[in-house]
Amino acid sequence: MSKVSKMVADRVVIARYVQTAATVHGPQVAPALEKLLFPDGVPETLTVADVITAVGNSMGRYATALEDADRDHATELADDDGFRAEREEHIAELKNVYASLRELVVRSYGPAVAEAYGLDSALPEDPQLLLALAGNAETLLRKRPLTEQPKIKSLTLAPIAAADDLSLAMTALRTSLDHVEREKREAQLTQTAKDELMSRWGKVYPGVADTLAGLFTMAAQSTLADRVRPTARRRAGLPEAEDSEPTPPIVEPGKE
Repeated sequence: MSKVSKMVADRVVIARYVQTAATVHGPQVAPALEKLLFPDGVPETLTVADVITAVGNSMGRYATALEDADRDHATELADDDGFRAEREEHIAELKNVYASLRELVVRSYGPAVAEAYGLDSALPEDPQLLLALAGNAETLLRKRPLTEQPKIKSLTLAPIAAADDLSLAMTALRTSLDHVEREKREAQLTQTAKDELMSRWGKVYPGVADTLAGLFTMAAQSTLADRVRPTARRRAGLPEAEDSEPTPPIVEPGKE
């Protein structure tokens, strides 16, 4: 009686394990695969060609989603430029109002009055500190009566009008800062969406490519299998030289 070799026995064990996995777990994973491969519904008459095409199309849908996410993020970043420019304009305007009031008060009333109205400080670059400085001056202009006489009559301070000017400039700056923050959050959302798709590459690409390579190998099309099989470069998102070349033709089994 012939004896089965250990090498054959081992391979049979592996083969039976794969067969059992397909038989037992196939029905469990089928709904998820049907949704992935046939998002519009499984064809009534399904062929193996349909399955192979659907596997490839799942990669195409991923690529489209990735392109869309990249485009959305680029568009969102482009929108930021206008709001950032607007913010800088309003920062400059508030600085100009504050500096003009400081110059008027110092020249016509003296440094002590400028200090009393909170108009004696250097202008900070940080917009939030600038708002705090201007807000303090606005409050003092509204609350402190002006009893001092101007040294230059043509340079007379109108405290309430000055406070109103600061308030308008501050409101404009706060609005532009809100716009910039909103755009920043929106850019974070589009960046996150793009990053999530990029991170899925390590699973989506080899899963699809290995599947196609396996199917082509089973059909005795080793050349086609080699063309789609994952490589280190492709896994890293770097195309191989042949990726931009036409797909080679089918070769009849036994003639490769």
